[in-house]
Amino acid sequence: MKILLALLLSAFVNSALAIDFEKLFLPGEVIEGHKKLEQDCSECHTRLSDTTQKQLCLNCHEKVAQDIIEKKGFHYKNKESNEADCKICHADHKGREANIVWLDKDQFDHQLTDYELTGKHQQTECVACHKKKDKYRDTPHKCIDCHKEDDAHDNELGEECGNCHNPKAWTGSEFDHDKTDFKLNYEHEKVACDLCHINNDYKKTPSKCVECHSIRDVHENRFGQKCQDCHNEKKWDESLFDHDKDTDFRLKNKHRAVSCHTCHLPPKGIIKKKTEGKKDVRNCYSCHRLDDIHKEKNGKKCEQCHNSKSWLKTDFDHDAETEFALKGAHKKTSCQACHQNDVKGEKTSQVCFDCHKSKDVHREQLGKNCGDCHSETDWISDVRFDHELTSFPLIGQHAVVGCEACHSTAAYQDVDNECSKCHQDDDIHKETLGQNCQTCHNPNDWLIWTFDHDETDFKLKGTHAEVHCHRCHVEPLNENRSEERRCIDCHLQDDTHNGNFGRDCDECHSQEEFNTYKLDRVKNIGR
Repeated sequence: MKILLALLLSAFVNSALAIDFEKLFLPGEVIEGHKKLEQDCSECHTRLSDTTQKQLCLNCHEKVAQDIIEKKGFHYKNKESNEADCKICHADHKGREANIVWLDKDQFDHQLTDYELTGKHQQTECVACHKKKDKYRDTPHKCIDCHKEDDAHDNELGEECGNCHNPKAWTGSEFDHDKTDFKLNYEHEKVACDLCHINNDYKKTPSKCVECHSIRDVHENRFGQKCQDCHNEKKWDESLFDHDKDTDFRLKNKHRAVSCHTCHLPPKGIIKKKTEGKKDVRNCYSCHRLDDIHKEKNGKKCEQCHNSKSWLKTDFDHDAETEFALKGAHKKTSCQACHQNDVKGEKTSQVCFDCHKSKDVHREQLGKNCGDCHSETDWISDVRFDHELTSFPLIGQHAVVGCEACHSTAAYQDVDNECSKCHQDDDIHKETLGQNCQTCHNPNDWLIWTFDHDETDFKLKGTHAEVHCHRCHVEPLNENRSEERRCIDCHLQDDTHNGNFGRDCDECHSQEEFNTYKLDRVKNIGR
């Protein structure tokens, strides 16, 4: 039967009927891409042969064939596909919509292609480079094809991005600037390209220091344009200029920390070296004129008192060089507090009152010898004063009473010495016993008092000795009174005689008891 079938086929090999006959044995439709070849099986198969059809595939797929010849590309580098028949991976006759490319994107080894993935490319999604409608082999390999929008140079440096950039990091450049006419050293190595190459201009880039650093020229071109004479690439702020060697003014202490332009101001011009002719005459006052709080009263030779270590700490010894040694609070007092005039032209007074007149709260009542009470240690708290030397010695309770209890102001002599001036509120007698408080009271205690009424013109006897003072003293006492005090003055309301027996009550009555009377006197009245 097989022999018969073979004879039949051989009969139709060279005839048109052979093609139609072959279709009877199609295992299925080919893919859409091979649709035109479906009419002629010989395009892909060798009749009556079961050997590999690989060469027929390569005849159509010329680019793959060329890759294998040139030993490149996936189909050459992948040994399995290179040695195997094409149909092993790309079996056809599975229908028009069938996908005969067996490619697992997640497992695909890109190293088998002509574009090895390194650096950031390994983390890039496939679709970022392989567009949906493009074949994988047609994906561009040049950096510029993908990174055109990242080209900050606007194509001024060409399309060979790889000359400077690498897949590890786009911003990390591998460009060797030392191969140019301007080698990058020290701080220049850290500078961004566009700081020197303005607008991506790499052809007319300035090479002189002043062309880039003029904006940082704090000297305002007063020291010329040869920045390299003083500055270097290691650190712009560290100058190579040696002020001690190149000038006649050595920098010491605080002067070393001062910036150049603090002293060198217009129109003095460029700093001159010894070899460049006459130097400018510079002294302390030429720079420190504005610091002269003395306003030239001490002259212009600042170095006589000040030094370069500290302007505020002076070398002037007031104790040794003047007749007024500074002690206590005077040590901390500023010079101008006392020296308000020309120090050399006018002698400063050493009298306390001349400086402290404005602080004399006593209004000169205590004189001008401030030192009698005050000291240099502390003008307010350290006060020495002996009240015993005044007309009012402090004894008893007065010795422990605070000064302000009597002296409401510092005008001490305005205070009256009379007791009643301070103790007016303590006078429960309402001036009925007069204003000479000291007659009864004493400084030991206001409530401990002594008074002997018998020493007055009216001795207290009998019931008078038991009567309270205020019973008789009801009105303010006139200290200068001279009238005699009589019984009727107090006992007018007790006179039941309505004045018929006169005003001399003591002729009948006695102080022992008012209701009793002298019998002899009554008998005499009856006769």
